[in-house]
Amino acid sequence: MEVKDPERLADALAPVLGMDRAEILRRLDAGRQRPFEPVTLRRDASKTVVMTLEENRLDLPGIIVQAEPVREHLRGALAGHAIGYLGEITEDELRSRSGYRAGGLIGKAGVERVYDNLLRGTDGRQRVEVDAAGRPVRILSREAARPGQSLVLNLDADLQTVAETALGDRTGVVVAMDPRNGEVLVLASHPTYDPNQFAGGISPANWRGLTADRRVPLLNRSTEGTYEPGSVFKIVTGLAALSEGVARRDTIFNCNGQLALGRWIFHDLHAYGPINFMRGVAVSCNIVFWTVGGALGGERLHRYARMLGLGQNTGIDLPTEATGSIPSPEWKLKTVKEPWYPGDTLNMAIGQGYVLVTPIQVARMVSAVANGGMLVSPRLARRVVAPDGTETMALAPLASGKLTVPPDALATLREALRMVVESGTGTAAAVPGLAIAGKTGSAENPRGIPHAWFAGYAPADRPALVVVVFIEHGFRGGTTAAPIAKVIFAAAQQSLLAASSDGGRP
Repeated sequence: MEVKDPERLADALAPVLGMDRAEILRRLDAGRQRPFEPVTLRRDASKTVVMTLEENRLDLPGIIVQAEPVREHLRGALAGHAIGYLGEITEDELRSRSGYRAGGLIGKAGVERVYDNLLRGTDGRQRVEVDAAGRPVRILSREAARPGQSLVLNLDADLQTVAETALGDRTGVVVAMDPRNGEVLVLASHPTYDPNQFAGGISPANWRGLTADRRVPLLNRSTEGTYEPGSVFKIVTGLAALSEGVARRDTIFNCNGQLALGRWIFHDLHAYGPINFMRGVAVSCNIVFWTVGGALGGERLHRYARMLGLGQNTGIDLPTEATGSIPSPEWKLKTVKEPWYPGDTLNMAIGQGYVLVTPIQVARMVSAVANGGMLVSPRLARRVVAPDGTETMALAPLASGKLTVPPDALATLREALRMVVESGTGTAAAVPGLAIAGKTGSAENPRGIPHAWFAGYAPADRPALVVVVFIEHGFRGGTTAAPIAKVIFAAAQQSLLAASSDGGRP
């Protein structure tokens, strides 16, 4: 490192760069560990700053002004959590990753982080002879930089825009994916952030604004947020009941508004009187699911939930993913240090109690129901393209499991889910001319107003699109989440009908 007097240099640079003197000294000191590499003090310097540095070069020995490429996100905050952002590499990352240098940029979130090794390219190099004042005299050798590859995503920009507009200023998530192969077409998490804020190095003020925001805009709620699923979990309970012979389509339940369990009374929202299983799914009668859940027990509910991909990573190509929680008697004894009670089974049967899921897990679960039993791994990236435009890698989604359930059980459940949108709690998601199946959910939680869910697919007979909408503290899935899903289904209607007829991509 050519800096001989860091203290004096920091005094001179602090007002010019608009940086804290202590931060300049910290960076210079860290650079001493790599004496032959430049130390990055500030990115995205203005023309005024550059001119000032050049005019005072004789008084600033060792200071170099370098140009570097900067990411530009043309659509701003759109799909911010999916795309992610770049940031300066840390000391820990330098030690664990090869091919990087101090002060370099590295993917910090989203696909920027997962596919950084493909996107980053190779820095150019040149050996330059300088005079005593540090001014370049001649170039001794030069090695050209090599651009990185390009990443083509499965995201549909138009549908992503529709989804984010429909979310508005609500805190929540929209996930849309092709159930036939796991291609993620929409991944929206609100509040979000603009990756452009990080492109040239985020300012301390902007960073404080993001990290101090109580709505946590840096959290990707689609994959990292865990929430009570409420009645969306009834897909699990219903499939388990049909598969295990606990219920048939014509089994009658007395939905009188309450269920007694010992001295405890479990209250439902409505009393429907005697109804069959199919109607029970359509109107989301808790009595139906408490009854079949009690017959199934916690172990079988746990087994079917895991079979449908809940409580485990989906394998989506993002750097971090929460697993959630699917309880069992063994889990409760180990984690809570209490035995499993019959009330735990009833709570689990309607997606309450200790059950926690992520929206992307719900999308994967619904995709398995929609596609006939195949558990797919969601994927954002579609292919990798070289600088000359040739495809170097196809990133095909993978099937990661198969539901071991009777085909007639799956078919009966799908018919009941179609009734949800046609005549049940999900009518607000209905789109004329498009058959939609789904399930609403209103999830009680200890943090206030219930969460709102809608999870469904279309066309109901040949599914090509799964849509999951989650609104934090949205109160009712049928009135808050379902209308947002309707907007997305309506926007995709024409392409859905075409895709379902020829098997193509929506």
